[in-house]
Formats: sequence, C-alpha cells, structure tokens
Amino acid sequence: MFLKHLIFVTAFILCFNFISYSQQRIKNFYFSNYKKNGTKGWEIKGEEAVIFGDYVDIRKMEANYYLEEDTIFIESKKAKLDKNSLDVFLKDDVLVKNKKEEIELITDSLNWRRRQNKIQTADFVKAQKEDMQIEAKGLVADTQFKKVNFKEDVKVKFSQKEDAITISCQGPLEIEHDEQKAVFYNKVIVESKQGKLFCDKSTIFFDTENNRIKKIISEGNVKIIREENVIFAKKATYLGEENKLVLEGNPRVIYFPKENETFGN
Repeated sequence: MFLKHLIFVTAFILCFNFISYSQQRIKNFYFSNYKKNGTKGWEIKGEEAVIFGDYVDIRKMEANYYLEEDTIFIESKKAKLDKNSLDVFLKDDVLVKNKKEEIELITDSLNWRRRQNKIQTADFVKAQKEDMQIEAKGLVADTQFKKVNFKEDVKVKFSQKEDAITISCQGPLEIEHDEQKAVFYNKVIVESKQGKLFCDKSTIFFDTENNRIKKIISEGNVKIIREENVIFAKKATYLGEENKLVLEGNPRVIYFPKENETFGN
C-alpha cells in the first residue's frame, strides 16, 4: 500500500513539474549571445516563446547571426531552440538572407546547427542571387553560402543580358563560392536560344565582377541539338566571352535536312 502511495505521489510530482514547464510562456521573447571580444555573436527574438525543459518553442522567430564581415538573417513562423546546443529547427515560411552576398533562400523547414555553422533541409528550396535563380529538393550549406549542395531535382536559371541559360540536373549541384564555380551531376540539360545540350556532368565557372558565365565544361555522353544538327562528343567547352564552343573526343555531326530540302540546294 505504501509503495502504491509512493508511486502515485511521484507521478503527481512529475506531472506537476511538466505542467509547470508547459506554462512558462514569454511574450516578446529575446535571447542573445556575445563573443569573447564583447561584440554580439547572434540574437533570436519572437512574438512568443514556450519553454519545455531544454527546449523553447518560438512563434514568429527572427534571428541575426553576426560574422566578422557579414550578417545572416533568418526568420520563420515556428521554431524550436535547443538551449544546450543552441541549434534551431525552423518551420513554415523559412527565409534565410546573406546580406553581404545578397543571397535569399526560401523553404518550408530548416535545421540550423550553430556550432557547425551549417543549415540543411530535405524540403523543396528556392534560392536567388542577383541574376541567378535556383530550385531544388534538399540542401546542405554553411550559413555564408560559401559551399552549397543542392541535393536533387535541380533547376537553375541564369538571366544574362546576352542570352538566358537554364540548366537542370538529377543532382546534386555543388557550388564553391570562393572558386567561383558550380558543378552539375547526372542527366544534365543545358538550354539556351542557341540550342540544347545533354551530358553527365557540367562545370560552370563564373565571372562574378561582370555577373556572367565565363566558361561551361560539359563531360560524358555529350549530345548537342542545334537547329537541324545533332552533335556527339566526349567533352564540350563553351567560352562565354568569345561565344565559342570547343568539342573534344572524336566529335561527330548528324545533319537532318528540312522537308523538301536536298543537298544540291
């Protein structure tokens, strides 16, 4: 009988503690962290926060992550903060802005791992930087977008003045910002007003100063459809400044004449 009474009392205390935690609501929540040199490292705020032990549920969250030469802004309708690791899970209308590089990312959910300086999601994402728009399913990146991996079903549009170029691939797409390049993998399709190119892998090198494509190197089972011509090669290099295409690896051309056209005409 005593044991039953003890179990009941213990269960009541645990239940009371849980209710106490669940009722810790804070309006206009604000939480910040400072670096060793006294400058602000990051800050998180929201319209309301509910504290559950080691976690904080935040409604309409906004966060700023301050770096030496950059600021990362993050917002979402819902968020869950781990008070120990300071990692944040964001949900619904997630927006990430890199203010220096002027990059915007939109998705439905996002994990922000603060110590690793990493963000990731398995959801559909949209990203934009100046004249480049990216759509894909799944992403892993550092918060400065120096290295970005778009996982699958990738589609990128480059809105250049001379000629808009659209590139799609099965994925992944790996972007190296410092090296000014992007690598598309698996079932790559490059489209422009000049024609359409198919290949296994395509590497793009950017001219960031002039916001244009410097070079595109396409490799593996290259097939180019251009007007009535179909070209096959192992490798094709497009030189943007010269608007020139260089073919390598025993290229061959198949010409399909138009209807009623003969070689004598």
